[in-house]
Amino acid sequence: MTASTLTPGPTAGAAWEDGQAAVPEDLAVLAPQVRVDITEHLLGGRPPHMVARELCVAPSDVTDVLRSLGRAGTSLRRRLTIEQYFRSRTRHIHGGHLLWLDHVDHGLPVLHHNRHVHSARRIAWRMTHPTDPQGPVVPGCAMPLCVAPDHVIDHATLRQLARLLHHLFGDTHQ
Repeated sequence: MTASTLTPGPTAGAAWEDGQAAVPEDLAVLAPQVRVDITEHLLGGRPPHMVARELCVAPSDVTDVLRSLGRAGTSLRRRLTIEQYFRSRTRHIHGGHLLWLDHVDHGLPVLHHNRHVHSARRIAWRMTHPTDPQGPVVPGCAMPLCVAPDHVIDHATLRQLARLLHHLFGDTHQ
């Protein structure tokens, strides 16, 4: 082993020649990666065994998140905002989609919160728009249970897109 491998790294705030910030050796311990999806489901009130099953993760992964939250063996139930509750009922999947994991009523994803039933798509719309949607909210992608806030579209926007496409391409029906 050379002497340089035994020398501690630069002090805090220093940087290597390439401009990268350096971390002292005694602080260079990697923390376990926090799983946001597991955390959101746990904070949403889901029991650990259900979180493991719904997200297809090992029970030890859920236990690790509980431990990192400092909540191992304690209840995580608390009053959530409707957006937090919404997030705890979804899973990110390939293509930027947000898959709805909770109740579906006649093909529509619904959310039961504070004794009220809400459209999950309308909640998704409100998460990215300052105004309420005009008319029904539908997925703008081809996935029926996608509730990604940037994938949902309201009736007024859908009409505007149809007019724009008609203007650009004319009547495509022969």
